[in-house]
Amino acid sequence: MGILNGKTNRESEASSTSSRGQLMGHRMLALLGGGEASSTHLVSDPVDGSLRALKHAMRGPDEGDDRLDRVIEEHEIVRRLDHAGVRRVHRLQRVRSRFRLREIGLFQQYVDGPTLDQWSPTNGTSILGVMEQLGHAVAHVHERGLVHGSIRPRHVIVDHQDFPVLIGFADAAEEGVTSEVGSGNPGYSSPEQFLGGILTARSDVFGFAATMAAIILRKRLPMEHARELCAADWIDLHAGWVSEIDRHTDSVGLVRLIEQCLQPDPTRRPIRMSEVVHRIGEIRRVDDLEGIPSRRRAA
Repeated sequence: MGILNGKTNRESEASSTSSRGQLMGHRMLALLGGGEASSTHLVSDPVDGSLRALKHAMRGPDEGDDRLDRVIEEHEIVRRLDHAGVRRVHRLQRVRSRFRLREIGLFQQYVDGPTLDQWSPTNGTSILGVMEQLGHAVAHVHERGLVHGSIRPRHVIVDHQDFPVLIGFADAAEEGVTSEVGSGNPGYSSPEQFLGGILTARSDVFGFAATMAAIILRKRLPMEHARELCAADWIDLHAGWVSEIDRHTDSVGLVRLIEQCLQPDPTRRPIRMSEVVHRIGEIRRVDDLEGIPSRRRAA
């Protein structure tokens, strides 16, 4: 997982609760990631020295429990999963002040490797190999009745054996819930996530295909003003995506698969992630993948 240089607002806030490089009783080694609501640190266990990824959140001045509740919900969701391709959670630690929850820490498995946007594959076969393994992890999430909701390159860590591990479950939810209008991430989220539609496994199929397209195109899918687009706009975007992907690979099977997975209408996408995984396996066996770019950076 990429280590960030420099301090973020969340890192500074976390530092205010630590002493001598300590956070929640663990030695802080590096900042792994930071956002508006939480920060993730590489920490060392004080007893055995084992490494953990600690997601830390604090209640802000005059704030409610929203940011703390999100970490608690993420912990409850990931506890339901049991797959080598999904980052494990170890425990949740709460800190109270005057009987009120003040901060929270989610101790997780530390995966040593770059996120998918920083990974350098050797060839097209290795790209589809990683995506096939990632697809198995996503299928497991769906089998447990959940939707990840935010599949993108920065939410996949590739270890030293080129094995992908899915992270970033802050937006995960039960399948069938209604998405908040405008909650999508431009470049990776399905149209229904921007429009306030129903989240299903097909929503993740879109995000998975958008991630695969970002590897091929070396950039995220263009989705300018995604929160304001109508159905006709999404259809035009889809045609442009497929045309550009077709120019970047000679694999007809791969272009066809991505075209179907990126359909704006969710009912026209593959219904199950397992189907997508099976088709990727077939493409790896029969198609010439040398035309797929082997080095890129995706946001």
